Amino acid sequence: MMFFSKKFSFITKAFTFVLLGSFLFSNVSMMKAFAGTTNKDSVKMSVLNKYATDLTELARAGRLRDNDDYQREVNRLIETLANGGVRQPVILDENGDSQTLVVESLALRVAAGDVPANLKGKRVLALELHALFSKLKNNAEISQIVADIISELTDSKSDVILFVDELTNFVGSTQINNALTGVLLQGKVNIIGGSSKAAYAERIENAAELAAIFQTITVGDANFNLENAGRKNLAENEDFRGDIVSPDIREMMEKNPSGDKRIDVILQSKDADNAALRSIMTQYNVRLADRIGNSNTLVVNMPLKAAEALAQSGLVNYLSPDREVKMSSHIEATTGTRATRSQAAKDARPAYTLNGTGIGVAIVDSGIYAAHNGFKNSSNNSRIVAKVNFTNTNIDDTEDPYGHGTHVAGLAAGSSTVGNGAYRGIAPNANIINVKVLNNTGTGQTSWLLNGLDWILANRTTHNIRVVNLSLGTYAVDTYTNDPLCRKVKELADAGIVVVAAAGNLGKSTSGAKAYGRIHSPGNSPYAITVGASNSFGTSARHDDAMTTYSSRGPTRSFYTDAQGVRRFDNLIKPDLVAPGNRLISNRAVNNLMAMQTPGLLNLPLSLLGATDGMMYASGSSMSAPVASGAAALLLQVNPNLTPNMVKAILQYSAQPIAGANMFEQGAGQLNIEGAVRLTKSLNANQNFSILAKGTSIVPADWTAPTASSTVGGRNVLWSQLVTTNYGFITGQNLFSQYQTVYTPGMQFDSGISKINNVLSLNTSAYYTTGLNLSPNVMTSNGGTSGGGSIYASLGVLISDGVLISDGVLISDGVLISDGVLISDGVLISDGVLISDADLGDNTEAMDGEGAAEIE
Repeated sequence: MMFFSKKFSFITKAFTFVLLGSFLFSNVSMMKAFAGTTNKDSVKMSVLNKYATDLTELARAGRLRDNDDYQREVNRLIETLANGGVRQPVILDENGDSQTLVVESLALRVAAGDVPANLKGKRVLALELHALFSKLKNNAEISQIVADIISELTDSKSDVILFVDELTNFVGSTQINNALTGVLLQGKVNIIGGSSKAAYAERIENAAELAAIFQTITVGDANFNLENAGRKNLAENEDFRGDIVSPDIREMMEKNPSGDKRIDVILQSKDADNAALRSIMTQYNVRLADRIGNSNTLVVNMPLKAAEALAQSGLVNYLSPDREVKMSSHIEATTGTRATRSQAAKDARPAYTLNGTGIGVAIVDSGIYAAHNGFKNSSNNSRIVAKVNFTNTNIDDTEDPYGHGTHVAGLAAGSSTVGNGAYRGIAPNANIINVKVLNNTGTGQTSWLLNGLDWILANRTTHNIRVVNLSLGTYAVDTYTNDPLCRKVKELADAGIVVVAAAGNLGKSTSGAKAYGRIHSPGNSPYAITVGASNSFGTSARHDDAMTTYSSRGPTRSFYTDAQGVRRFDNLIKPDLVAPGNRLISNRAVNNLMAMQTPGLLNLPLSLLGATDGMMYASGSSMSAPVASGAAALLLQVNPNLTPNMVKAILQYSAQPIAGANMFEQGAGQLNIEGAVRLTKSLNANQNFSILAKGTSIVPADWTAPTASSTVGGRNVLWSQLVTTNYGFITGQNLFSQYQTVYTPGMQFDSGISKINNVLSLNTSAYYTTGLNLSPNVMTSNGGTSGGGSIYASLGVLISDGVLISDGVLISDGVLISDGVLISDGVLISDGVLISDADLGDNTEAMDGEGAAEIE
């Protein structure tokens, strides 16, 4: 259906619309007068009925055809309309051909009741401009008819949504713009505008006040389509394993034999555009809700009975629930950052301050309180260079009423000057990208997170996004090769982005004993740097540091079910390392819900500072992850050519082993930024590491290995000098004197390890150089180097059949969640401490209002 004749002169329409707008919108009180003449008890729609087409009626009569090509745009349109407020959606495309199809698809959804509650019962009308103008005689008639249309819209009490093609012709002058703003601000008129991209940019986008009341929805928006269409299959070269239907969906199917219950599902297809797949979706009433970028991953709402048909079709890789999501200075001193700030001139590079300058760090969380002074640079300008919202809140709401994301961002990149910088973050001059995927109560959906990560992938070059912080996660059920979040993490890592994920806070059983096997997704991915929480006890020195009681321990217990019905657990060594995470002070979002719910998070007098300088406590691996993210940003400032796996290796190799903690608790050890920076500086600065051949030298000719110890808090700290693999660890200086193939994006450290008859060995023919040693054990550290200590567990049992000790007991000091227990509500949690004292963490000494205590 076309609403304008192609023969109808654009110039005539433009001129006429200007006349219309001048008469109609220059005086808002005239609008109200017209509205007052209508009988409110029986709203007459005579003018609209004459000059507009009711698309919802056409939809009910089966006269409109749905178009799957525009489902993303339709979903965004529905989201904008459902959010309410003053912002009106405008559909942009190249030439106007797609706008009507999008609106017709909306009408079909409204007619079917497949919309949020506040949109049900609406009428979607399309203004037939050709019919309108072909019957007009003079300007007076034009003005009267348009005034009657607006009057009827006003009297409809927002029950009518009017589609106005070529919106820009309504806003041809400043006078009209101001009047239109006033009308829309009344909140009584709902419109959908249409425009070409060029016209909108010329006539509306540059008028700030007017642009503020419109929300653009661009057909084929680059923000949602990857730069290279071929990239949609980039992360799909790792084979899916086992049953195509996730175990928690199987569990739901057993509890609902009729299969009528509808659930939200992440559908990872082989080809999202396949006609046969779409036919099955139609047959089983599977509703497409979203598509993640231009990938083959769809978000659908479907009855459980559709799962088996989809699984047997041969067209689907994996089905899993769209699980609910929750979030899950002193730092400079105790991590060794303070000693690295001032960097001397070297080679052709002048002296500089190591503070993350130029590096983009994406904080994927509950939003960021942007007014906080801790997110500004020395010129008092905001360092938040981009902000997007993928939740069900107002699309323009990227602030942080919950408070989690602001605290996290402050630890990674905060620049607060409170207490002479005592609470500054690790990379205080990095650019911050605010990606909101948790709503204002700290919850969200897997699909929101997938869309947020996809946006990062598409916009990484624009904002030089090199680091992504995920202080959130879900119970890891699906093996990392099937889990949609883990697959998206791999895609980011393949593109050269360092992904840091919180390990989780499920390290305690209900009895208070140690619990193993509770690493969160996507922290169970070998392509992520997974970070657990250590306890600094509020001191800069590290001799007293220990693991927190709540930090999640490995091994990862995500799994797949083989053809014989046996669960095959991943059992990877995680976390990769730990960082301080107990009772840390960082930026506070004003009046945030976290602090209201847990008053113990407030610190006096820091909590009494003004809204733009307030600070608060928080605990958890959510706090540890951004400390490591800030560290990654510093390493990339030193050497932008580092690949994600090189960053991971450097952080692990230079980490300090905590005596008495095993590798399932601490990975390689505790973050040591001084050592990591010094090791990074020893590498060649101008090599493109991502394309090197195995064995290529990556150090200067006169290189000698850096001293494998650091001075932190006045005490000597030994480096671990190891890198963990999925089932063991590697030692040897050649890890950094020569290029290892596993450093290449798309690889993981286990890519170069052969497993034959439950024996692990390094593949030196293609992936690793000689001069390295592989140990197939999990060690309990004695605080020394190279994995020194006692064997905690031999990893032969981890790779033999994927099943640990049958009764679920792992060694004597803890309980292993060995049966892959499914959490019925599928909650995706950050790392929020899920114990009685929640975010308060372990009740030990904490950094105080003066920063770190200096204990020698």
